[in-house]
Amino acid sequence: YMNKHIINVLQKYDFSFDKRNGYGYIKGYEVNVVNPPATNGPFFYFSTNLPTDKKMLFVAKMKAYKISLLVPGYFEFGVFVMIGAMTSRSFEKKFDDVLNKVLETLDALEAPKKEICPSTGVELTPDNSKKVSVGDQGVMVTLTNEAIESFNSLVNQVNEEFKTSSNNYFKGFCGILLGAIAGVIATLIFYEIGVVSALSSILSIFLGIFLYKKFGGKPNGVMIAMSLVTTIVFILGFILYIYVNFSVALAAENGLNYTGIEALKYAMNTYEEVANGFRQDMLMNVVFWAIAAGVSIFALVKSIKRPQNIK
Repeated sequence: YMNKHIINVLQKYDFSFDKRNGYGYIKGYEVNVVNPPATNGPFFYFSTNLPTDKKMLFVAKMKAYKISLLVPGYFEFGVFVMIGAMTSRSFEKKFDDVLNKVLETLDALEAPKKEICPSTGVELTPDNSKKVSVGDQGVMVTLTNEAIESFNSLVNQVNEEFKTSSNNYFKGFCGILLGAIAGVIATLIFYEIGVVSALSSILSIFLGIFLYKKFGGKPNGVMIAMSLVTTIVFILGFILYIYVNFSVALAAENGLNYTGIEALKYAMNTYEEVANGFRQDMLMNVVFWAIAAGVSIFALVKSIKRPQNIK
């Protein structure tokens, strides 16, 4: 839900709030505030019709102020700032200064206000416009009916092209393999320093996904499943390889010519510490892989989500 200190700084403006979102007007601009979980602060979205070069200039000017924990950016229908703060009190003290700088910058860029459609630049009237929700954050923007129709047409075209495009699973899988190899190398490094970590799985999954796309693979659910399965198979396979080699050497020291799984069975049946170490390493890596998979799946599902029509 919306934090009280955010509501406090917006009391003097015309705002309404619903859970983690707020909508209203500040100095003539249509403004949304979104307070997503696990972030340093709320995002303030200012709807305005600016070309991309001016949006980039807005970002550059806001960065030039060197305000701590301030993250400027832009989106399809305007610009935004994330106002981070260490405490609610420091946020309230910081807000007015940041807001004044945002408004001064928008004014210097001659950014149109709420009377103008953020997409088409056409004057908004009750008859030619509608307030719609855009993006995953539930940001509300007033657009002309023409802008809504044009945006939805483009979304439909992009989604149709994606639907009919080649999957390129083999090329993508080559990228997944490289990511898995990187995960194995990371696992080896961690083993050398005596650490079992989820970082190797996370590295493997995200690097594999990155290379999957770079190699031309189609980002979808198969990509996620392929990455998760390949990562766990390679990492557990590598641990098995380490213990088998160790077991072969151990058997040889005792005058036995065991190889492969046979040697591992011998070592585990003969030496309790080998059995315990093998089971513990396997279990810990499965647990850490599961943690990495949970973290990754959330981000990956979000990344492959197709654009939706606005209504």
